[in-house]
Amino acid sequence: MTEPMFLPTEAGARDVRRRARRRRRRQMALAAAAVAAIAIGGSLLALPGVGRGADRLSVVPTSPSPGASTARPVANPSAGGPSVAPSPGQEAGSTVGRPEATSPSLLTGPAPVDSPTPTAAARRHSASAPITRTTVAFTSQCDATNDITGWCEVYSGPAGARRKHPVSLSMELCRLPVAGDGQVTFDDTREVDLEVDSPDGSEDWRAGQGLRNTQHPHTVTVRGGTCLRWAATWDTIASDGFYAAPGDYSIGYGVDSSQMSQFTSQSGFQVTD
Repeated sequence: MTEPMFLPTEAGARDVRRRARRRRRRQMALAAAAVAAIAIGGSLLALPGVGRGADRLSVVPTSPSPGASTARPVANPSAGGPSVAPSPGQEAGSTVGRPEATSPSLLTGPAPVDSPTPTAAARRHSASAPITRTTVAFTSQCDATNDITGWCEVYSGPAGARRKHPVSLSMELCRLPVAGDGQVTFDDTREVDLEVDSPDGSEDWRAGQGLRNTQHPHTVTVRGGTCLRWAATWDTIASDGFYAAPGDYSIGYGVDSSQMSQFTSQSGFQVTD
């Protein structure tokens, strides 16, 4: 039996080509739909779920400030999901959603609960304290009780200081009006000893520190009824390199002269915050 022969016509060939193009377009559309579905599915993993039992994600700042409160994700009891951040209205004493203590990590650094709170300045050297000398009028603080053959030594600075606030401390050597003019010979270029002593008696600061002083005897004339005043600024940094702690300090003062052997320590100098 002879099989029938089919001879293609031009119309039939066009129909075959048209059908082939349609199949290719359908295949490409299906492939594009599959790629889009995969992309959408991956994006949904990063978005908060809206259905019952869906996982929810919370964003935690990578660099929390020391004063900010950062809540870490905790388990979601209703969905069994891995984490959910506590809502702003949640009670502080509630077990569910309570922020857990965090620990330092390589990226975020120490958490607020682990961050140290500075209580003192960084260790540093106290600034140089140059001494200035001026002549002032006689002060009524001098009386017969501290008269040394017509001379009077007195502390004339403030009764206290605030830590971290520089303060000018001063002492005076006065010539009593009734004693007339007098001369005083100093043994050192610093001329006086003026210091702040800590509550345990150790020296925390001295006028003239940080400067070079040498033995250099010299004489100054002081007129009756006038005073020589020496002043220097203390930056309230103690000898240990930190700001002096609040407390009761002492002021020590005296003239560096063989004529004046008196050195006075006066308590009651208050350092406050």
